Amino acid sequence: MLLSLLVRRPALARGLGAVACVLSVAAFRAGPLPAQEATQDPNRTCFMCHGDPENFSAREDGDRLIVTRDEFEGSVHGGFGMACTTCHSGFAFPHPDEYTPVRCEACHGSENRLYAESVHGYALARGNERAPTCAGCHGEHDIRRSDDPESRTYHGHVAETCTACHSTGGLLTDQYVKLPSPALQFAQSVHGKAGSNGDMAAATCTDCHGVHDLKGHNDPSSKINRLNVASTCGACHVNIRAEYDRSIHGRAVMAGVGDSPTCTDCHGEHLILRPDDPDAATHSNQLAVELCGTCHSDPVIIAKYSLRDEVVLSYEDSYHAWARARDDSQTATCVSCHTAHLVLPEADPASSISESNVVDTCRQCHEDATPAFAQSYDHAAAAAATNRGRRIVTAIYISLIVVVIGGMAIHNALILNYYLVEKRRREQVERAVVRFDRIQIAQHITLALAFILLVLTGFALRYPEALWVKWTGLGLLSEPARSVTHRIAGVSLILFSIVHLVYVIRSRRGREEFRAMAPNFQDLKDFIDNMSFHTWRTKRRPRFGRYDYTQKAEYWALVWGTGLMAITGLVLWFPVIATALAPTWIVSISETIHFYEAWLAMLAIIVWHFFFVIFHPEVYPMSWIWLTGRMPEHELQSVHGRWYDDEVAEMLDALPPGEVTAGDVAPPPDGTP
Repeated sequence: MLLSLLVRRPALARGLGAVACVLSVAAFRAGPLPAQEATQDPNRTCFMCHGDPENFSAREDGDRLIVTRDEFEGSVHGGFGMACTTCHSGFAFPHPDEYTPVRCEACHGSENRLYAESVHGYALARGNERAPTCAGCHGEHDIRRSDDPESRTYHGHVAETCTACHSTGGLLTDQYVKLPSPALQFAQSVHGKAGSNGDMAAATCTDCHGVHDLKGHNDPSSKINRLNVASTCGACHVNIRAEYDRSIHGRAVMAGVGDSPTCTDCHGEHLILRPDDPDAATHSNQLAVELCGTCHSDPVIIAKYSLRDEVVLSYEDSYHAWARARDDSQTATCVSCHTAHLVLPEADPASSISESNVVDTCRQCHEDATPAFAQSYDHAAAAAATNRGRRIVTAIYISLIVVVIGGMAIHNALILNYYLVEKRRREQVERAVVRFDRIQIAQHITLALAFILLVLTGFALRYPEALWVKWTGLGLLSEPARSVTHRIAGVSLILFSIVHLVYVIRSRRGREEFRAMAPNFQDLKDFIDNMSFHTWRTKRRPRFGRYDYTQKAEYWALVWGTGLMAITGLVLWFPVIATALAPTWIVSISETIHFYEAWLAMLAIIVWHFFFVIFHPEVYPMSWIWLTGRMPEHELQSVHGRWYDDEVAEMLDALPPGEVTAGDVAPPPDGTP
């Protein structure tokens, strides 16, 4: 009968086993002690040495050898009155430095069997020095009962004990495989926060993973195995588990459908957040597209299980999704109609969207909903793929947009072309200065083409999903073709730089232009005067020289940017050579510079250059100088007045009609183009 009682009451069995251990221990003597005193205090001799920290102060590992009487007697073993030799048996004095580790299984056999079958025991059996042992979790001489608030295994301390290994730094197996580091995620979760606030009902590590029987998720007997996750969570969330088990998702999981979601697929594993937390996967902002859409917009899963493929797209193209994007917390999401956990197919009579229940579901928000209303706003009606009427109307309007807006664009292009041509004709009959010669025009066109090609092919690599990449056809360009095109444009830019340098050095006009581009103190004064004029602080407009400060700034920015892009581009093109000549960080730094310098150059062209040659009120709709090379006399007088007065006016006045000097000025060619 006693044996039967011990089998049914393992706790009683463990208690009697501990008492038996105490009664069976022989008194340990390191010196001459009276037998009666040794019987009353079998640990006195041990504490004489191990209770005094000074005895081990000279040893590097001295801390592990210090055991105070208060520490031991406060433990669960000390509370039983156990002797040190119960665990440390067979010792003689003086002790050897190497000794047989304590075998906890002598008393805790059932726990040891569970541990041996766990992932921790498996790691220890493989010889992994990082594997946790009994002492790693329970302590050594200060072991306390798990219901003791001072215990490492007390419910409120379990997470801290586990994260001693499973910390944010990562944990390596004996094969150098990194294990998850859930410490920070758990601390931020709803469970971790509740536990840190003293909520003893909040789940902690052992509630989900087990105590001594921790097993991997692939083990069918593991509490975190896919088939067991719902029951593990259901230990606390009883009603939700009952709903999930009835749902199509729960049924599918139990039927062995591995693609069907379970609790952790939607809520996460360690970073479980409240649904009203904006960072939660189950928050209404992420719910439809990012959470439910993970499966219901996956073409593989849709094809595999013959699911409807329009549900996510039709929701995104609905009032509900548009309003939800504006943070309207009252707008319906997936769970509003399908429920959160009791998700059932329409054919199931218990489903919230079945014919008998769908009207009541709609009335949660639309109090006056009718059966006709419910049918008018389902996924099939909202999706163009399944709604023939919507497809027809869509096709009509797309055609209408192409014809009407295309016609408007052509109409306005003709008007714009008229003003471009008329401006060109007016400038042709006006005296002008040769601003760009043919070599300069060719250089500018080469630069423009190379720059545009570099921008398109460069950003197509960085932003492959951008709409403009698909519209321009660059998305269809294979990576080798895009890469080669980008390099050809880069080499063209370098060749342009060389040609320009030769032009500046060998050509008289090139040297004059370069000298005129040199910054000076007058540029600062021109800038101040220009800003004063355009902010109505003065009525006198500044009269610039051959090149004003805006043109000089752009030229030297081009020189700087071209050199920087060429150097970093060559580093990225030939990284092996680059790392042989420079530190290894040159590659990553060059990649960063190349990217952001490209952004800087592109934005400068759009914001700065295009303003002065296209959108400036005095040159709109476009300056023709980049194609004709001629700057009209009225523009010279208006903008570059100082240059006109100092050099150009006298030369223009001295020209007979129809003559052109050595590339400096060009009189009107008798009104002919």
